[in-house]
Amino acid sequence: MTYGRFLALFVALPLVVLAAWWPGTVKRLPGRTFLLLLLVVFLATTPWDSAAVKHGLWRFPEGKTWGIRLGWLPLEEYLFFALQTLLTGLWAARRLLRLEDREPAA
Repeated sequence: MTYGRFLALFVALPLVVLAAWWPGTVKRLPGRTFLLLLLVVFLATTPWDSAAVKHGLWRFPEGKTWGIRLGWLPLEEYLFFALQTLLTGLWAARRLLRLEDREPAA
């Protein structure tokens, strides 16, 4: 299985399904918070993953990626960072908003 197909099936598809299933949650999401979270994720994971690939701890085989690399990492890895963060953030936001909606008014 290619990395792109993995992303489509196991990250992008669940993200789209949950976003469609929870449209009210998507409308209430704090956009700036997600942008900040994405920035933190990219700043934390890019050096770590790049070093791991550079030193041979893991690799991305030719033919399994689209062939577009930014530094040591394929484009799909950056998409994974972003999509996985959004998927997890959507799920967490849904849980937090449900808790918030249950709290009695003070």
